[in-house]
Amino acid sequence: MNSPENSSVDRVHAVLRDTFGFASFRPHQQQLVDGILQGKDVFGIMPTGGGKSLCYQLPAVVADGCAIVVSPLIALMKDQVDAALSNGIRAACANSSMSIDERTAAARAYGGGELDLLYVAPERLAADGVLERLRHCPTGAPAFFAIDEAHCLSEWGHDFRPDYLVLGKLRDAFPDVPIAAFTATATQKVASDIATRLQLRDPVRVRASFDRANLFYEVRAKRDWETQIVEFVRSRPGQSGIIYRTTRKSVEATAGLLNANGISARAYHAGLAASERSATQDAFIRDDSSIIVATIAFGMGIDKSDVRFVVHGDIPKNIESYYQETGRAGRDGEPSHCLLLYSPGDAVKIRRFCDDIVDDAERQRTLDLLREMERFASVPACRRKSILHYFEEDYTEENCGGCDYCAGEFAEVDATRDAQIVLSAIARSGERFGAVHICDIVTGAATAKIRQFGHDLLKTYGIGKGQPKAYWRSVLDALIAAGILKVSDDTYGVPKLTEEAWEVMRGQRKFARHEDTRTEREKTSSRRGAAAAVDDIAYHHGLFEHLRTKRKEIADAAGLPPYIVFADKTLRQMAAYMPTDNAQFSQLHGIGTHKLATYSKAFLEAIANYLQQHPEAARDRQRLTAATPPAATIKRPRGETYQITLDMLRQGLSIEAIAKARGVVMSTVEGHVAQLIESGEEINWKSIVPAETASLLRNLFEQHGSGALSPIIAAADGAASYGQARILRAVIAAESADES
Repeated sequence: MNSPENSSVDRVHAVLRDTFGFASFRPHQQQLVDGILQGKDVFGIMPTGGGKSLCYQLPAVVADGCAIVVSPLIALMKDQVDAALSNGIRAACANSSMSIDERTAAARAYGGGELDLLYVAPERLAADGVLERLRHCPTGAPAFFAIDEAHCLSEWGHDFRPDYLVLGKLRDAFPDVPIAAFTATATQKVASDIATRLQLRDPVRVRASFDRANLFYEVRAKRDWETQIVEFVRSRPGQSGIIYRTTRKSVEATAGLLNANGISARAYHAGLAASERSATQDAFIRDDSSIIVATIAFGMGIDKSDVRFVVHGDIPKNIESYYQETGRAGRDGEPSHCLLLYSPGDAVKIRRFCDDIVDDAERQRTLDLLREMERFASVPACRRKSILHYFEEDYTEENCGGCDYCAGEFAEVDATRDAQIVLSAIARSGERFGAVHICDIVTGAATAKIRQFGHDLLKTYGIGKGQPKAYWRSVLDALIAAGILKVSDDTYGVPKLTEEAWEVMRGQRKFARHEDTRTEREKTSSRRGAAAAVDDIAYHHGLFEHLRTKRKEIADAAGLPPYIVFADKTLRQMAAYMPTDNAQFSQLHGIGTHKLATYSKAFLEAIANYLQQHPEAARDRQRLTAATPPAATIKRPRGETYQITLDMLRQGLSIEAIAKARGVVMSTVEGHVAQLIESGEEINWKSIVPAETASLLRNLFEQHGSGALSPIIAAADGAASYGQARILRAVIAAESADES
């Protein structure tokens, strides 16, 4: 390895300029680079976007020999190597996904002194004989080891990986080779554990600030997540973003939702073929796809600097994961947005996974980290200060100017009475039940558990039914945050009363909480939501009449009543939004796949012709669109199973035949039919619900309403099935929405 004298300052700055194209170092980089070139161990804790990769790539170019970079994600190694090669750095990788010939070529290049950087996975280093083979090179050993994502070494971290433990052998195998450790997230405890496991010797330490000043942090109550995500992305046209979900199923559902609403998005998760994941990643990096919906594995190591937003559709498992994932936004230093949709129910799901952790200590650590994350999401406070406090960094500003709390989205209100209601429910139920059950008691839920323990007889049962469960959960979370309630250390996190809690209940102490002033739209069915939204839509009347004429022309040619082609409400949306392509046309009320294929060309041409002849209408388009409620165009996509049923219906198969062919009960297929009708598909429902049954059901819906089906089925006295009732309810809703 070159001595400090030979690795002159001029040489380092020349490589920085000529190889990487930078005129100067970012903060802390030169300290770490110089440390490596002086043969010292280094430990860099730097936030995502802080330029960690340059800290080991630059010394690899300057130093004699080849540096070994240990990276945890095989799928991203090729991108890291490609990026290095594009800068003229001699780089290769060796991992289990490569062919024997490819690994042999990499080993030959390393042994011949033809590489500056060799990327390997930790499990590759653990293979028999690999550490010894690293001596087979002109210098007799690696120039240095760079351990990326070093937090994976620590059992106290958020992403512990047993494969990383092999790295503890590096110091014994190569006592004279420097070790450089890098991570974007590490508390003091985790950092100490990393240094011990790697046997770092008096390392050059850099702990940069975790403050990402260009990121705006926002947490919103998760209500109608489909509408919330679509509206958020729509408000940022052309911007690049990542949407994180916890499961493969939710990733697919969210990507489908966005595409159904005319927003091009791709899914990324471990269940996809490696070639598909690679293609998706490449498309994102090259701006061929601006939106990626992914599980948390996506984004680590991706050097895409212009990600303008990161959305978490579910709560992350811990603050370190949240920080790392949000850190993939705004790496170029430009303003970027981080949105978290929070529902207490999401954390409940994560706790169920925690039950599968065999080791008691590990399970408890995981639960403690989750509770920290819940506190961040549920308790209004400066988001930036909360994140930095977790990483043991003080933030002294009163207002960070970069989060929803500091932007004034919350107001302090007296909540003493509501706190007393929650505390009383906890006391009267014996401090034995979790937050969900306490909220069920307060809101008067009719659950089996409530009846089992006789909690429907408590004085507090149903006293808070005027507010939704989410409200009472926010009160309970605020009590925990204030220390008025403590949480048990077991898996269930049972709230326990403190002396302060009794003071509040006795009226000896006031309690105030910060209330979110933002209003979240509650979820409604796609048909009801669309119908309500288009009632008072602003539209161009001349274009509307032009489209009525086109509809009459098409209907007459097909021998159909005009309303069968499109309802007036659909034409009014056309006259408001003035779509220019199929993607926009498909967002309109009442447009299913059949009508899209059959009528879109004629109506798009009619709109284009009218706008060409009436330029004033084109000028109105932006004003009219802006005046339209965003929820009017949220379409909730059908899953693949619904599409299969639709295809089979179009083949002329009966409900019974479809159920038999698919191995499901008839009620399942009938449920599919109801959903298809609600989403705007033309279904010959009269072949499924006989006229006599339909007439009976219509009368019963008029008498009993359409809110619940149980009274309808009971009154029908065997003359109609549950599935038939669902279908006719969907038909009635569709007819109501289509009335002019």
